[in-house]
Amino acid sequence: MDEIIEQIRSRIQSNELNPGERLPSERDLAEQLGVSRNTLREALRMLESSGLVTLKKGSTGGAFLNDSNSAALAQGLLDGMGLRQYDAKELIDVRLILVNYVAEKACLHSTDAEIEELADVVSSSEEAEANNLDFEDRLERHILFHRKLAQIAHNGISEALTGPLLEITRHFHQNAGPTGGLETHGTRRQLVQALRDRDPHAAKRALTKHFDLLHRRIQAGDLA
Repeated sequence: MDEIIEQIRSRIQSNELNPGERLPSERDLAEQLGVSRNTLREALRMLESSGLVTLKKGSTGGAFLNDSNSAALAQGLLDGMGLRQYDAKELIDVRLILVNYVAEKACLHSTDAEIEELADVVSSSEEAEANNLDFEDRLERHILFHRKLAQIAHNGISEALTGPLLEITRHFHQNAGPTGGLETHGTRRQLVQALRDRDPHAAKRALTKHFDLLHRRIQAGDLA
């Protein structure tokens, strides 16, 4: 079974299969790999559990290669937190390291238009917070800010790593419930200005302020 899974992974890594692409039919793939269709089905179910493929039923169904397995990675980390292997402070420490890298790359590689799109996200989030909109709506805008920042860094690996960490962050905030967030927008505006100035040092200072605030909220019991 492991050998079959590794053969399919090898095809993906060699770019024989691309994200979103349908794998060969069950019959064809079983023949190519020299295994029974029942054995192949079991291997595909294991790949689905790992988040690598999605299995769809019907005439247009089959096994499709996912664009990302970040959801599966996020769930694995959440399960670890449920077992007390990780905690919120560890999450924030790792996020700060990653987002500092992302901000530096965004200073170097983002376009002016992308920076202004990020600024619009900040304004939208601040407006939602000021008007005390629905908590889930406000949380989604906070998450969107960090997703957008990761995108404009133009590094696929750091963007892929950011996704699962943001899903875990979402989980923590949902458990903690609504908390004040207006103070975070000041540091975000500073970050946007640092991006406009192409100043990675100023960007990192703004992020450090933001994550220091999160640390204080953890210690106060607002995020746990």
